[in-house]
This record gives sequence, C-alpha cells and structure tokens, in this order.
Amino acid sequence: MGSQLDPPFKRLIMVSYRMPYKIVDDGGKKTIEQSSGGLVSAIVSLSASLDGDKLFRSIVWVGKADEGEDYGVVNQANSNFQLVPVAIDKQIDEKYYGGFCNDLLWPLFHYFPSLAVFDESYFENYQLATAAFADKIRSIAQPGDLIWVHDYQLFLLPMMLRNNLPGANIGFFLHIPFPTFELFRIMPRRWCEAILRGMLGADLIGFHTFDYCQYFLRTVSRMAGHEVAMNAVTLDDRVVRVDAFPLGIDYEKFHEAARLSKTVAEEKTKIFSTLENQKLIFSIDRLDYSKGLNHRLLAFEFFLDAYPQWVGKVVFNMVVIPSRDTLASYQEMKRELEATVGRINGKYSTIAWRPLVYQYKSLSFSELVALYDSSDVGLITPIRDGMNLVAKEFIASQSSGKGFLILSETAGAAAELGEALLINPTDKQEVADALNRALTLPARERDILVSRMQERLRRYTVFAWARAIVDSVGAVKKEQELRKVNVVTPSDEADIIRKFASASRRAIFIDYDGTLVALTRVPELAVPSAATMLQLERLTAQPATSVILISGRSKDFMEEWFGGVAVNCIAEHGACQKGPGEPWQCVIDSDQGWKTAIVPVLEKYVDRCNGSFIEEKFSSLAWHYRNAPYEIATVQAKELSEELRSAAAHENRLHVLEGSRVVEVKRTGYDKGTAALKFISEKTFDCIIAMGDDKTDEDIFRSLPTDAITLKVGLKTTLARYNLRNQFEVGRFLERLIESDKAGRIA
Repeated sequence: MGSQLDPPFKRLIMVSYRMPYKIVDDGGKKTIEQSSGGLVSAIVSLSASLDGDKLFRSIVWVGKADEGEDYGVVNQANSNFQLVPVAIDKQIDEKYYGGFCNDLLWPLFHYFPSLAVFDESYFENYQLATAAFADKIRSIAQPGDLIWVHDYQLFLLPMMLRNNLPGANIGFFLHIPFPTFELFRIMPRRWCEAILRGMLGADLIGFHTFDYCQYFLRTVSRMAGHEVAMNAVTLDDRVVRVDAFPLGIDYEKFHEAARLSKTVAEEKTKIFSTLENQKLIFSIDRLDYSKGLNHRLLAFEFFLDAYPQWVGKVVFNMVVIPSRDTLASYQEMKRELEATVGRINGKYSTIAWRPLVYQYKSLSFSELVALYDSSDVGLITPIRDGMNLVAKEFIASQSSGKGFLILSETAGAAAELGEALLINPTDKQEVADALNRALTLPARERDILVSRMQERLRRYTVFAWARAIVDSVGAVKKEQELRKVNVVTPSDEADIIRKFASASRRAIFIDYDGTLVALTRVPELAVPSAATMLQLERLTAQPATSVILISGRSKDFMEEWFGGVAVNCIAEHGACQKGPGEPWQCVIDSDQGWKTAIVPVLEKYVDRCNGSFIEEKFSSLAWHYRNAPYEIATVQAKELSEELRSAAAHENRLHVLEGSRVVEVKRTGYDKGTAALKFISEKTFDCIIAMGDDKTDEDIFRSLPTDAITLKVGLKTTLARYNLRNQFEVGRFLERLIESDKAGRIA
C-alpha cells in the first residue's frame, strides 16, 4: 500500500514524549530493552521490514531524553531505526508533563474535571517543552519526510512545525479520548484555542473512534469557527482531514503465543493447578482513576451477593500495574483499592477459597497471555479509555475456547468489539448480570461471537493501522494539491501593475464586505475607514480609471457612504445601479408582494437559531447567521435553503443564493456577473480587474472576459485567476495600483 503513495515518504519521523527503548546497564554491559505498548511494537516491526514494505526508507524516533541515556547503542544496532533525543530541563518537565499533561489534560479528557489543576505556569512550560521538540525536528527534517506526532503531550507541535516547514507532511494521532465541547471549554479560552490551532497544523488528525472525531470537529466548529464538512476542516490555506483509525494489535503475536508457546503453556499449567475447577475472572490495568478499579471490585462484591450460587466457584484475579506511585493521590488510591480487596476477601473467604487475588505488579508477556487464555471472563471496565488494547489482546489470545469478554461501553474498543457484553462500568447490577451471563454462555454462542471478534482483529492489526494512516496522509496531500490556490506572487503582481499602468482605460470591480472592508459580527458596523475612503478618492481621481463598488448591500447603505464619491455603485447583487452623481436605477420592478410569503419562513429560522437575523433590502431578503453557533447555524442554513427553494419553485421570479454565512432570496434575472458584464459592454476597457471574497463574486469571475485580472480574497478554490491571502492585502494592492498610475503619468 505504501508504494502507491505519490510522492513516497522517504523517512518516517515518529514523535512522542517517550522513547521506544530503554538502555539497561547490566553489570557494565549496556543492553537494549524495548518499551511496552502496541505503538512501539508496530513501528519497530515496520522498521524490521522496510525493504519489503516500501513505506519508508528509514525511521527516526524523536522523544524526550532520559537523563544519562546513551541512545547511540540503539542507533548502532539498526541503521534503519534511529533515535533522536530531545533534552528538556527537569524543572520544565515537571510542570510540562507532570503538570499540564497529567494534572490537567489527562483528568479533563477522561471526564474527571474535578481533578483537573489549572495553573498558568503549567501551560507556559508546556509551550517551552513543545518548542524544544519543534527545534529538534526542524534541525533534522528533510523534504519527503512524514512527521507523525503522537498524543496529548504534543498538541501544540504540528502548528509549530507548520509555521517553519509549510510544505511538511504532518500527521497527528491522539491516543486518549477527545472530550465533548462542554468539557473541553472548561479550560481557559487561550489554552483551548492554542490546542486546536496546534492540532490543525497537521494534514491528518487521527482518533480511535468516530465519536472522538465528531467531538473534535464540533469543538473546532464552535470555538474556532472554521468550516467543517465531511470529516474535514477547511482552513484559509489548506484542508485538514479528520478520521477514525482504531489502534489494532499484533494479532498473530498473541494468538500464536497462546497456541504454540511452551513458556505460555507452562504458565497455564501453573494457573490451572491453583484453580481446583473454579472459574477464573481476570483483569489487568495500570493504576489510574480512569480505570474504575474500585467500581469493579464493588461490582464483583455485588455479583457474589446477587448470585450466591457462584460463591466458592469463581476467583477474580485483579492485576494492577504500578503507575505514578510516588504521588500522594495515587498512593491513596492504592490504599483504598487494597482496603476494598481486604474487606471483600474478609467477607467471603473460607479456608479453601479466596474470591480475590490481587497483584500489584507487572507481568511478563508469557504470564499475560497465559492468564488471557486461561480465564473464563475478561472483566475490562474502565470509566473512560481512549482504546484499551487489553480487551483486544484478551480476545486474540483465546485458543482454548473458554473465555469471553465483558467490556465497558465507554472504552474506545467497544466500537469494534460489539459482540462482547458491553456494560456501564458504574452500574453494579449490570456488571453482575453480565458476569453471570458470561459464565453461563453456551459454548456454541461463545465460539461464534469470539471468532467474529478475532476475525476483525486479524484483519485490522496495528500494522494495518499504521499503513492506513500513512496512506491517508498521502491522500490528503493529493487533495490539498488539487485544491491549491494561486496566490499572487511578486512576479504576478508586477505583471498586473505593468498592465494597469500602461492601459488607456481601466475598470476595477471591488466587492464591499470581506474585500473593501473586513467582515464584522454586525453588518452595520462594517463601515469604510478614513484611509479606505481616501484610497477610493485617489483611485477615482485617475482619469483613465472607473471604480465600481459591487455589493450585496442595499442601495440606501451604498448611497449613505459612497453617494459623494466619484464611484459607480452596483447594489443588491446588481438589482440597483448608479453612476457618479447620477440617480439610482433598478433593473427590476418595484413589486414587493413576494416578500409576504418569505418573511414568516425567515422569522421561523431566526427563532430557531439564536444570533441570526433578517436584513430586508429593496430586491431581496437575507438571513444572516454569522453571529450564531456555527455548527447549529450551518445545519439550519441548509434546511432554510431547501425550504426557500421549495417556496421559490411556485414563484419563478425568485432565486435562492448562499453567501458567506448568509442565505438570501432575491428576484431572478440579475446577479453580480450580469451587472458587471453590462457595465463593461457599454464602454471599452483594455484592463479589467475584479476583486471579491464571496460565493456571489464567482458570478463576476465567471462573466468577465478571459483576459480580465480576477482576484479572490482568501485562500479558497475559485474561478478567479489569483488569490490574495486576506482582506488586509486588498488595501496594499490598491495602493500599488494608485502609485503605479502616478509613476506612469510622471514618466
């Protein structure tokens, strides 16, 4: 699949907080120890098969340097896989990783806002640490690299890289949940906007589930105001693709170990020797409040009470992997957990039976697979989890045909493992019922359900996951190339200026909102500045230049501001026109009766959509939604457009058009294009320039002769020949035209 990418990525630059290897000093001899985790396993395996895979020529992994580590040992061992450490001061790291990452982002994104700590110094150090990553990557990045940034520790990194490497191929993947907008916005607005802006520096943003994608897109829409459609965010200069890529596992590694490994078989023998025909329930988690460990114990206790027939016949083996146990809060969590274990064992234990086996330790791979395959039930019930690979590993390791999975519906893996028993982890009754159901599930039903889950995991492994993301980045880059805009270069501008200066008769069409003046939240506040008015006066003072302001604004507004300026005005998309010092002329009749049926429709949508409003003009009615919540308003705008088109179908004199956050219904028979064409047909011009930012301005670009100089304001796809980056550049461009005429006349 990777070989189909055009262009192929030369190197993969993996960027994560942690390094994939640890250097272990074994009696003076340094050895390499691979870190645990599916991501590390996948990328290391990719590096081992680069010659056949053709995804990359080599892999570079950028991560925080552990104090005193010499990563040259790894680099010498594998020329295809290089480690590049980032040095971060210990004091910065404490507030960056220990503070902003683990004391704010982790609890907030896992739906524990009461545990989140808001400290300004945390965010400052988060920025400093991310900048250190950015500096290191900029020093090693080469054209053709794919820079793949991972997880919440590096939210700000993609945009930091984009600012200095504008053409870079950048992917970002979040391994934890992305919260709903209401939770995300709890953070200070500056932090929220910085995180969103940072992530949008990537070409592709990946999440584990469709829900996380939608939460992110909704947040971008409501907080950043960008256009969001079809799992894509449209920025000024490019499109960013957002999609779900559920992290897989190395299925064969677990399945084959369960079936064939001698060490796994030995571990299974040890387990069965202690069970004495009892059913085994198993769970393994890192020590963390997001895992719902105490809820799980209380649910198991409830199960023993609700189903007394299982007393003495089941054993629950809970393995907890040490994590952050130097922190007082985690030490307290561990004490509470162990107290609950002790209380339940004290309540139910007999000389011959202990219901709970609690282990606070890490397990070897063989021990883990043996427990997976020996267990009758995998009880995986986090309160919130980005994915939870334990659930997938448990299913992959089922070779003896006895185990079944109970999984929290709030774990990302639940989206893929729908055949498991999905439960609410805080509902003791539901968990207890699921335990009884799993323990009594008929063998045929269990085998069918497990085989379906296994087949899914076999097809979409961690390697397929990595390849899917790499291919998607390549596809996004192609899409960006197709949408690429033609920004005016200094050379282009010089050619335009020369043509303008040498022309004997010129016409300049200038749109109003978003072109001559910047858009505002309230249209009435978008008035021309003194500097803008002066520019118009200087342009119109040129004997050879005709300036035409062409707008959707009402003729009354245009008259108020430009009636005393020697400009031609075309108002209401061409319905009303006037020359300098002349009276207004309207190209349509004065019948206003059609508005009677349309106004109630618009008023209904004003009531539905807070912040929207109606603007009435002589020839049209407009529903503005620029002040309404973008996500809600865009849906309402689509519905309104359809309803208006249905109404207009019975009245062939009406036309519905959609502009920049406005839906307008107007009389047919005219638009900006026909108005512009009519103007130039009455005189002869050897230089025509048109500037606009809106969808309605495309009518002008479409109608003018092919040799006209057309400019779209904003980096959007267009019929215009050129793009100006933003509205600010309009004033600078007009100033160049004014100066060129002055220079031409002097010469």
